[in-house]
Amino acid sequence: MNNFAAVVTNSEIPVHKEDWGTLQWLISGRGGTSETMTIGRVTFNPGRGNPQHMHPNCTEVLHVVSGVIRHTLPGGEMVVMNPGDSIVIPQGVWHHAENMQDTEAVVMVVFDSAWRDTIGESVEMGQS
Repeated sequence: MNNFAAVVTNSEIPVHKEDWGTLQWLISGRGGTSETMTIGRVTFNPGRGNPQHMHPNCTEVLHVVSGVIRHTLPGGEMVVMNPGDSIVIPQGVWHHAENMQDTEAVVMVVFDSAWRDTIGESVEMGQS
């Protein structure tokens, strides 16, 4: 890490493909661009959702850019989220999201750690 601004162009960001959608880790400790946060772009394929998971070392903020998703929280509570909606998921809370429409949904995710840990997802998704 240096004391200069880190500029990352879209062409430099690897796309991690999953059967349910894609992840792009825009800013992260592993990417060498931040020591304090992780920022990602997630797409959900129509009608698909990511596996239930949790982050034992950080809080997650999820912001819906396009599409409609249903976010499931502990105890089965479900929240439908539309473009412009955001949710804060505390550290250690199990959750997952599912695209409710027949078009792609896009969300931005922000974590208050550059070294986000994930339990419940595949190894590829756990790396940011």
